[in-house]
Amino acid sequence: MDAFLKKAEGVLGTEKVKELKREAYVAAQIKTKRKELGWSQQQLADRTGLQKSTIGRIEAGLNSPTIETIGLIAEELGEDIIIPGKKETV
Repeated sequence: MDAFLKKAEGVLGTEKVKELKREAYVAAQIKTKRKELGWSQQQLADRTGLQKSTIGRIEAGLNSPTIETIGLIAEELGEDIIIPGKKETV
């Protein structure tokens, strides 16, 4: 994985790779907590008022959610979502 990330940094730049890693970390936290609760993506979508496709895209790392969206999801999950590289949790 390190070799892949180094190659990606050469192509995309260090800042873009950091951004992608942050997004992946946020996505993993959301998916992990949702599964721990035994909820489907549809159940989380219903609780947040978001579309199921939005939840799926966030969890797959295909969507960069806003702080407001992360906060909404975190509130419904009952869990803080940590954003690496930032000094606060949502």
